[in-house]
Amino acid sequence: EDETWQPDRVVQRVCHLEGAARAAGVPMLYVLDSRVEPHAELDARLAPRDADKRIVKTACDAFFETTLKADLDAGGIERLVVCGLHTDFCIDTTCRRAASLGYQVVLVEDAHSTFDRDYISAEKVIEHHNRILSGFSAGDGRVSVARSDQVEFA
Repeated sequence: EDETWQPDRVVQRVCHLEGAARAAGVPMLYVLDSRVEPHAELDARLAPRDADKRIVKTACDAFFETTLKADLDAGGIERLVVCGLHTDFCIDTTCRRAASLGYQVVLVEDAHSTFDRDYISAEKVIEHHNRILSGFSAGDGRVSVARSDQVEFA
């Protein structure tokens, strides 16, 4: 059973972002984790197309031993909109790494989630990461945080 906090809310927000990105003609990249069951599969409510890039990762860092940076650079992509699972592992690590590589990162504050820990609730983990990642910078890269209804694709 999925113990992710409010998974339906996250998927609904990701679907909204997916539609907005498509309407703006923005490329979509799906990062899938081979370590998570079901292995590297997307929620059926998402609508990836054959032309969308799928990157399978084996670590929290979506850039680690993947083609992600090469794919982004080949497409001239400098701004990333990040959402998904899990806030305190993959989302945090990938946002920080993307900023350190010089990307402008938008963390969608209401479109990522995790699960309760024995010492802190998922809700608090998410709130904490939204706060500490907002304004995180490394060189030219920076993380900003925005609600899904505030994210603009151009």
